[in-house]
Amino acid sequence: MKAVRIYERGGTDVLRYEDLPTPTPGAGEVLIAVAAAGVNYADLGQRSGNYPNLVPLPATLGYEVAGTIVAHGPGVAGPPDGTRVVALVNGGYAEYAVAPAALAVPIPAGVSFAQATVVPIQGQTAYLLLARAARIQPGERVLIHAAAGGVGSLAVQLARLLGAGLVLGSSTSPDKLAYIRELGADAAINMNTPNWVEAVMQATRGQGVDIVLDPVGGPLGPPNVACLAPFGRLLVFGSLSGAVTPLISQMLIPKCLSVSGYNTVIQPQATQLQASHALLDLIATRQLQITLDHTYPLAEAAAAHAAIEARQTRGKVVLTVGAAQ
Repeated sequence: MKAVRIYERGGTDVLRYEDLPTPTPGAGEVLIAVAAAGVNYADLGQRSGNYPNLVPLPATLGYEVAGTIVAHGPGVAGPPDGTRVVALVNGGYAEYAVAPAALAVPIPAGVSFAQATVVPIQGQTAYLLLARAARIQPGERVLIHAAAGGVGSLAVQLARLLGAGLVLGSSTSPDKLAYIRELGADAAINMNTPNWVEAVMQATRGQGVDIVLDPVGGPLGPPNVACLAPFGRLLVFGSLSGAVTPLISQMLIPKCLSVSGYNTVIQPQATQLQASHALLDLIATRQLQITLDHTYPLAEAAAAHAAIEARQTRGKVVLTVGAAQ
């Protein structure tokens, strides 16, 4: 089978498109013929070495796949061969991937393979950040940073679906700010302006926001705190800036604020499955729109990585494999 591997950390030139043996599913696993693989910042971090939990090398990149079950490991009764599924895997940039059978979620009619790839990482992150980690309540005000990206574009929509009263999204490019408004945000905050905190306060009529979702970190720490309303929650789920976030605990006291970290992979299995089914239902009923402006053949994984690093993408970035190309 064809796969994209790395043998060292570095730039996009370390990605190798090569032949590998097709994997064999073990106990409790299924083999998936991959039709589409999602591309995430975690993949870029594994490639560059800028990620907290680096896999041993050599490694096939990719965590999100959608495709068709073609084989079962020992002791696995279902889902049956031919079932369209989406799954969290290790080694998704490949024509075949193995996944735990319990986490291979059937894809409902009306949802494409490419659409389904949002579910295991980016979709669950957006959904569980709001519903589980932030404990969003009806009518609350939410600020979502990097709102044009894979997680952000979903979170803007999900915040509304989960009852937010006001949804703000941030970005640095005029095109992406317009896109954020198209997604349904009440206001788009330009992070290139030095007074963006004032823009947030103006949009909330001086009240601030109840929830901030931050995948950027670094210099956004103190202004994020300044944006929060009393009893507000700052949820940190990434470090795209690559910089340490300067936060002093005493900054939280005046308004009874809280700061929490979030990681999708360590969520309980039952929680992940519930989120996956909820997301697929929302996609199938067209309540959740998936932007698929950036798709690349598997052999062009390096181009997909480069486009994300250059901040040229919006929505979901997908590698098409086999019949999906």
